[in-house]
Amino acid sequence: MVLADTEDLAACAESVAWGIFYNAGQTCHGGSRLIVDERVHDELVERVLAVGRSLVLGDPLDEATQIGTIASEKQLERVLAYTDIAAAEGAVVHGGRRVRPDGLADGYYVEPTVFDHVDNSGRIGQEEIFGPALSVTTVRGAAEAVRVANDSAYGLAASVWTGNITTAHAAARELRAGTVWVNTFDASDIITPFGGFKNSGSGRDRSLHAFDAYTALKTTWINLGSSPLTDD
Repeated sequence: MVLADTEDLAACAESVAWGIFYNAGQTCHGGSRLIVDERVHDELVERVLAVGRSLVLGDPLDEATQIGTIASEKQLERVLAYTDIAAAEGAVVHGGRRVRPDGLADGYYVEPTVFDHVDNSGRIGQEEIFGPALSVTTVRGAAEAVRVANDSAYGLAASVWTGNITTAHAAARELRAGTVWVNTFDASDIITPFGGFKNSGSGRDRSLHAFDAYTALKTTWINLGSSPLTDD
């Protein structure tokens, strides 16, 4: 969620782009939906596209590489199919093509992709692509942004960008996500629980709360009062 009072759109764009394009979008909490206020939409999308174009695709074992390969040919075909789905649903498609980085004969590479003007009720808004593809939905105001954000079967993680800490707290409280970042993305620590709501899994990983996910609690009742006391 990026609201109109976001103070640093450059930092926001870097965070949005890296949040979905790193690891070729193959992360459980990838920031695959950008819900942005219409008043900052144009500037932010242009900045995200610029960051995407600057990222280096290549061999994951090369230290200069910033985006590696899709895991399999089957997943590559699935990711590419969403380009056609997006176009059919009326989205504006930036990218969405298979590419072959210089010097690499093998690998399943997809350029950083942005689907703009996405209808959140369509497949692009509702389905998990699991690739370097960002869907952008335009809203007006924090209340609509939260409604759209919660209109999803998933709820693992979310990020709120705003210059108003009161708005940030209110949005974080309303968002149905296991983790909510404010003016950042993907910050983590082993002492904090990680897990989701709805179809994003059950239980929590990391922190002391993770023990509950790996523990089966049992209660045993013993009747100690069925026999009378005797001197035997």
